[in-house]
Amino acid sequence: MMKHFLMIVMVIAGLTMMGQEYTLRATKYHPGTGGAGWVTASGARIDNTKLRNYEIRWVALSGDMFRQHGFKLGDTINVTCEKVPKLNGKWVVKDRMGTRRPLHIDFLLPKGDNYNFTSPTNVTIEKVK
Repeated sequence: MMKHFLMIVMVIAGLTMMGQEYTLRATKYHPGTGGAGWVTASGARIDNTKLRNYEIRWVALSGDMFRQHGFKLGDTINVTCEKVPKLNGKWVVKDRMGTRRPLHIDFLLPKGDNYNFTSPTNVTIEKVK
């Protein structure tokens, strides 16, 4: 009975989150540098060839987005950013950031990326069904 109740609560919480937008501070990171390894928190291994060919669209979210806002590893989000249009579109949450930066998102990009994204900027995210 308790398991059934908890499952219903989780489904309702997930549905409530759909359509809700969050404005986050965005930066980028590269695998293998600054503590970022070649395996994400979800256990997914980063294929550098696919990353360089822009076939991977993965992000890391700050811990508060998981704890307070119900995001999970594997969620797909839609990103909107006026300053860096190449960030617009769907991305998959594959990694988790440390706790030091709340309301933050890190985009996994190859070194020397062509996004023209050199400084932190604001983006809006929304969870996709």
